[in-house]
Amino acid sequence: MHFVTALLAGLLLSFAAKAEMPETYSFISGDDLYDALSQESMVLQGYTLGVVDALKHSSNPDECFVIPLRPDADQVIYASFLKFWRDEAKRPASAVAAITAMMQSEFSCEAK
Repeated sequence: MHFVTALLAGLLLSFAAKAEMPETYSFISGDDLYDALSQESMVLQGYTLGVVDALKHSSNPDECFVIPLRPDADQVIYASFLKFWRDEAKRPASAVAAITAMMQSEFSCEAK
């Protein structure tokens, strides 16, 4: 009987917790990433490169971008992110979406 009660309580708590989480939750927001890159945060510089590296192999042609072939490509990507989002009043809630939009705009496959 205690097992059933504990199971039901766990299910109810998990549904309540899930209901409170927004559907567009992102670990890092576009604003957070912009602020961190503005301050040269090495942690979020690494995060940015990880996202770029993970997304560069997308099979969707609408998500295509290239990584600049330069020895300072990482610095070029950070500077491009800051420049691209500098004048935007509203950056995406998701840092991944912000990185993707910038890479597609600044380093599109068509420009290759």
